Amino acid sequence: MRTLTSRLGRRYQVDRHPFNDKGSQGLLYHCLDRDRVPRVYKEYRTPVSTSSEVDRLHRLARFGRDIVGRAENGQGPTGRGGLATTAESSINWPIDVIHGRNGGVTGVVLPLIPRSFMFTDPDGRPAARTLAFLYLARSEPPPPTARVRVGVLLRVCDIFRELEDRRLTHGDLSANNLVWRERDAHAYLIDCDGLTSWNDPPVQGVNTPEWTDPRRIAGAITAHDRFSDRFALALALYRGLFLNPGGPRWQGGHQNGRWITPSDFPDRLDPALRRMFSRALDDPLATGARPGAAEWHHALYQAFLTGGSQPSYRDDALRVLDDYAAQRRREVQRHRAAQRPGQPPATGLPVQTPRPHPQPQPHGRVRTTRPPQPRPQVSPRPRPQPRPRPTPAPSRRRRRTAWIVVAVAAVAVVLAGIAVRMFAHDATGPSTALPPRAGTLCPTSVAARIPGGTGATLLHAYTTEVHRILLCRTMSGKIYYDGSWLHPSATHKKSEEITIPAERTTDGYRARNKGYQYTIGNGYVTVDLPQGETRKFRLTEDG
Repeated sequence: MRTLTSRLGRRYQVDRHPFNDKGSQGLLYHCLDRDRVPRVYKEYRTPVSTSSEVDRLHRLARFGRDIVGRAENGQGPTGRGGLATTAESSINWPIDVIHGRNGGVTGVVLPLIPRSFMFTDPDGRPAARTLAFLYLARSEPPPPTARVRVGVLLRVCDIFRELEDRRLTHGDLSANNLVWRERDAHAYLIDCDGLTSWNDPPVQGVNTPEWTDPRRIAGAITAHDRFSDRFALALALYRGLFLNPGGPRWQGGHQNGRWITPSDFPDRLDPALRRMFSRALDDPLATGARPGAAEWHHALYQAFLTGGSQPSYRDDALRVLDDYAAQRRREVQRHRAAQRPGQPPATGLPVQTPRPHPQPQPHGRVRTTRPPQPRPQVSPRPRPQPRPRPTPAPSRRRRRTAWIVVAVAAVAVVLAGIAVRMFAHDATGPSTALPPRAGTLCPTSVAARIPGGTGATLLHAYTTEVHRILLCRTMSGKIYYDGSWLHPSATHKKSEEITIPAERTTDGYRARNKGYQYTIGNGYVTVDLPQGETRKFRLTEDG
């Protein structure tokens, strides 16, 4: 092994030989950090030397260290955590930067893809369960049911909503840069060291066939931008929902040809959702009408889930997708039947062992602090937002919502040393949290403080920089929140815990206690103090 040291003094033991040398941008090596935690070193084929790009990578890494550190250290009310438990931790952020002798950046250090997104290929090697296995009708085993596909795609929307809230562009959303798992219908975005700010769009970038913004093909732009992400997200939804091959394209080239709009949709598809696809894909050069991730999430929710405090999947709407997907599968089967007996299926994809979408099982959190990780293929928080009722069908987590219920301790404290965010972020952006699964009981110690708290269920479990917050609902339907310090000390006394009633508002929740008012919404808690001051904290939900 070789030893690499970052400018922060962090040392990494890096394998001599790459486990993946197929990337156009770099080679991937397994490595260990100073705590012996498995990481990945992405070594660039061409070192990065321009000052703006070097600065961009360092800002990304500072941000990534904060997010990945919180996730891996299990900073939450129950002490649990891990990558891919929130939308922000479902992004494969770079966490460190390596410089060469000449000062240029030779590579970045990244987290491993969590094991739950991997499978074992026929040669016994770990491989990523990419988006292709979700939407290609020829995949073996076949793609999962519509319930799983909708759930995964809702989480993809959550991830891209997180990027949009942070005004960041991925630029290369494609089949190989998203991985997923069936267990809780979740997704994880990779190849993220290329994230760029909306305020400083790139002048060049990667280009994946069949996922490229038609504006770039036509020469209207020189590199991807935020509207390119919106186009690719629409393609991922179009293919993932319907198993439709290909997509909109230029016929005969963009100069003399014509734009072929997508026309393969189920007859009984929700009309509002159908109009969304028209806005996104019918005009190859327009950008203003392309829906953003939050709008797509809302459209999927309206089309495939019920409303109410405990939403569930609409079987009739899912059946439309399953029936349509069955047609695609029958086309594949007819083609295979024409092949010689015993000839391997012409899938274009490896047969996966075990199944790429195992049978539903109780949710288990991914250990990432010192995980016994396999050596996955890595390039460089979404379960569906609503929470379906527990049934024999695959369980889902409760809808991730911008309506947040919190309990905040009486004194607002600014935590010293909070990492500075490197990109502008809209303070009204939605939460990145993924709510706990349906049926989770409120912790016994908290339930004991709630009148009639026996059997109370946990609705939300949050942290701010300094607070720990739980929201529980009793069997009679009353809601209580419990607030305490995240790290009790002489200043932040454990005796200051509060457990008080909360009420729903039109856009969130509100609670009052001895002159203090806690207003919940848009991923933040606003605390109005008796002396007239106001404090605002962003919330992160433990999955």
